[in-house]
Amino acid sequence: MNYPVIYIDDTRTLKEAIDILSGKSEVFIDLEFDKNHFRYGFNLCLMQIFDGEKCYLIDPLGNVEIERIFPILESPTIEKVCFAFGEDMRLLHHLGCKPVNILDLATVRSLLNRSTLSLSNSLVEELGKKPQISQQKSNWFERPLSADQIAYAVEDVIYLPELKQVLLDDISSLNRTEWVEQEKDLLSRGDWSEAVAGEIVPQKDRKLMTMREWIRYTFLMEFRDQAAQKFNRPAFKVIDKNVMLELAKNPHHAKEWNGLKGIHRNLRNDTIRERIEDLLRQAERSINEQGISAEQSSRPFLDKGSKLRLAQMKKRISFEKDAIFLPIKSEISKDLGEHLANFLLSNRRITGIIEGKIELLPYQKSLLNQYTELLKLPVSSALSED
Repeated sequence: MNYPVIYIDDTRTLKEAIDILSGKSEVFIDLEFDKNHFRYGFNLCLMQIFDGEKCYLIDPLGNVEIERIFPILESPTIEKVCFAFGEDMRLLHHLGCKPVNILDLATVRSLLNRSTLSLSNSLVEELGKKPQISQQKSNWFERPLSADQIAYAVEDVIYLPELKQVLLDDISSLNRTEWVEQEKDLLSRGDWSEAVAGEIVPQKDRKLMTMREWIRYTFLMEFRDQAAQKFNRPAFKVIDKNVMLELAKNPHHAKEWNGLKGIHRNLRNDTIRERIEDLLRQAERSINEQGISAEQSSRPFLDKGSKLRLAQMKKRISFEKDAIFLPIKSEISKDLGEHLANFLLSNRRITGIIEGKIELLPYQKSLLNQYTELLKLPVSSALSED
C-alpha cells in the first residue's frame, strides 16, 4: 500500500495535521518509545497516526508541542484503533494524556480465541502479509530515522483498517460485539499509572535481605537512580544492581569502589567512593536509631490479626481456584477455545478476581455464572450478584 507519509517535526505542520484529524471518525495509532533502554525513564520517540488516507509520523523530539495532539486522542467521538496498546496507554497517561474510545485489536483477537501474537505475525495470519523485519528494539532516539525504521513505523498503522474489518466481521458472526464494547470501555477508564517508571528500589529484592541490608540497599539504589538521571542513561547502564546488593550485605567493600566491575567509568573515582561511604554511614545511623538487630527480617511485620486474614485469603484462593475457576476454565477451553479461556482466566487473573482486585466485565461475569450453574459448582463471592 502506497500512502503519503507526512513527517512532522514542527508546530505548523502539526497544526495542519490536527485540523484534518479532528474531522475524522476514526484514526489508527501506534507509538514508538524507549523504556529505560537507551536513556533514563519512559520516553515517547515517535507517534504514528493513519487516517485512512495519509500516515502522519509525529516526532516529539523535534520542534513540536506533542500536547497539541492530545485532544484528538481524548476525543470520545474519534475511535482510536490500535494493537496491543497497554504500554502505550501507560506512557500517554504518564505524559498527561488520557485517551478514550480505544479499540485494541489484540484484545479482539483474544475474544475470537486467537493466539497471542505480535502485530506483524497477526497480519501474516489474518491478512497473509509478509512478516516485518522488526525495528522495535532499535534506537528510536536516533535522528534522522533510518529508512527501515520509517517503513516499520508506517506498516504498524496502515494495515490496521483491514485488520479491524476482518476481526470485527468474525466477532459479529459470533455475536460478541458487546464483548468488544465492554473491553473498549474498560481500556478507556483503566488505571494506567502503575509501573510507569519502574521501581527505584525493587521490592522483590527485599526477600533476599535482612532489614539492615535492606536499609543500606535503599540508600544506595536511590543514589543510583539520581546518577542515572544525571547521565540520562538507564540505571542498569550506570551501576549494576549487583554492586549495590553486594555493598548492602558487605558495606566494608565500599573502600574497593574504584575497582568494582559494573560501574560507569565516570563514577569510578574517589569523590563518588566517598559519597557511597557517606551514604552507608547514614544508613547505619538510621539502623542504630531504629534499634534494628542483625537478624531482623526485612519483611513487613504482621500482627496476629493480619496473619490470620492473610492465611484465610490464601486458603480461599486455593479452594476457589481448584473448586470453581479451574473447572470453569477447562470447560470454556473445550467449548470456546483454549486461547479465550486463558485470556479470561489466566492464573494471575483468577487470583486477582478472587481477591477482588480485578474487575469482571458484565459479559465475563455472565459467562462464568453460566458455567458455574452448568457444572453445579459452588458460587464464588466474586461472581455473586451485588
